[in-house]
Amino acid sequence: MKFVADKKNVQNRFRRSFETYNLQATVQKQIASKLADLIPGTDKMHFNRILEIGCGTGFLTQRILSKYSVGEYLLNDMIDAAFDEVRQLTYNLNFNNFRFIASDAETMTFPENMDAVLSASSFQWFNDIETFIPKIYSLLKSGGIFAFSTFGENNFSEIKTTLNVGLNYKTLHELLGMVQSNFELIVAEEWTQQMRFDTPNAVLKHMKMTGVNGLKPCFLGKEKLRLFNENYCRLFGNEDKTVRLTYHPIIIIARKN
Repeated sequence: MKFVADKKNVQNRFRRSFETYNLQATVQKQIASKLADLIPGTDKMHFNRILEIGCGTGFLTQRILSKYSVGEYLLNDMIDAAFDEVRQLTYNLNFNNFRFIASDAETMTFPENMDAVLSASSFQWFNDIETFIPKIYSLLKSGGIFAFSTFGENNFSEIKTTLNVGLNYKTLHELLGMVQSNFELIVAEEWTQQMRFDTPNAVLKHMKMTGVNGLKPCFLGKEKLRLFNENYCRLFGNEDKTVRLTYHPIIIIARKN
């Protein structure tokens, strides 16, 4: 059984994980760096106005400001504390022209006339991405860039199998259908990568410390936890006695015609 995101629960889980997110979210950091590097242009490319949706602690923000020249940077996140995290992460870049928009992006009306709309590892939490993506078109200037990363249907497949919970991840094909009706496609990539952990409990701890366990409140009693560990090791154990957790990143970059 799959669950749509409970936004309040997601908000609470990420708020509690901010202190550990930057150290634990290594995959998300790699994805943000790759997304920024794939945006067309050179290191001297200039954007007058950028809107970043779901900025989190600032992995993508930092990489964009390190690589490109930016006039005004609008940052959106559901959690106010995210903006302090971004300031700290980008402090050495000497950029101060931020505008912060604290809201659920799905219900927010954003400013228009953007050179780029960006998002990293955020759209998987949206409950109606089919409606949201076409709205991006109206926010961009002609020739503006829409670049985002999210996760595909194999993301956390081990958790889906053992605990019977998971988000309604979209396939690359489904996402391209939403994008190509409005934009010129530039980049479309997907891949899977696995992290190794000593135990299934370490997997749960990793998910908690990165906030990505925000599907729904879930308590595993002693017996359920024992069965979870047993099944996880049996199904997803490696030869070296570690266990694996699969990430399935997707990156799409497009241009407004």
